[in-house]
Amino acid sequence: MTYQFAAELAGRTIVITGGGRSIGREMATAAAAAKMKVAILEVNQETLDRTVTELKQQGGDVTGYVVDLQVESQIIDVFAQVEKDFGKIEVLVNNAAFHDSAELLDSSLEMWNKTFAINTAAPFLCIRAVLPGMIARKSGAIINIGTVNAKMMIGSDSYTASKAALHALTRTVAVRYGKHNIRCNTVVPGTIATEVWQERIHRNPAVFEQLKSWYPLGRVGKPSDITAAVLYLASDQAPWMTGTEFLVDGGLLAGLAPMYPVVEGSD
Repeated sequence: MTYQFAAELAGRTIVITGGGRSIGREMATAAAAAKMKVAILEVNQETLDRTVTELKQQGGDVTGYVVDLQVESQIIDVFAQVEKDFGKIEVLVNNAAFHDSAELLDSSLEMWNKTFAINTAAPFLCIRAVLPGMIARKSGAIINIGTVNAKMMIGSDSYTASKAALHALTRTVAVRYGKHNIRCNTVVPGTIATEVWQERIHRNPAVFEQLKSWYPLGRVGKPSDITAAVLYLASDQAPWMTGTEFLVDGGLLAGLAPMYPVVEGSD
């Protein structure tokens, strides 16, 4: 897919957490194609190596870093290394996430804490790591990947709560550091068809067909839908956007598509 406004991003350094697979991989691919300097943070060495190798073969300026986002010292060290390797970090995308589908009564404290560690604490630590450089340069774009789960109850209790906290963190950063010309926004995806869903697809091959009726546009999302929003927010085309929840959800949150015909009696 060609992203219309990506050319102006050439030469800028972008850090993408969880950039080795799924939506993060699409972001890294698009950023590399736009001639950005791409730092991919990934917990799995094999996944990271495969993605970095492929993007380098396509001519991308890409470097991979293995990091466990549950460990503060590793986050501090990896961002110091990225700044050493690239000189500066101009765009940060907090994309990595952990999803525990258990309902509240079945959730353990261990899994609850792991979910918050990766989905909330890690973005805080990543943002804290890049802020000094962005403040010094009076420029920066931070994009947090949230979820529609944070806006309404559709399951996955710990994931929902952790992502809602991330949405709030976006507003905090946007307001507190806007005076330094640092923008922070949340992209809010609906259901995105990626390999992350593979286990669920094995259990229910029709899951996407069943979900698409809830989306006014009649389909679930693609990684490119989210990537387009991320590159837009990273670019100079969104200079006055900060603190926003940028919905990329096929219209899901606009209204429950299967409900209104029942209410109107037109079903």
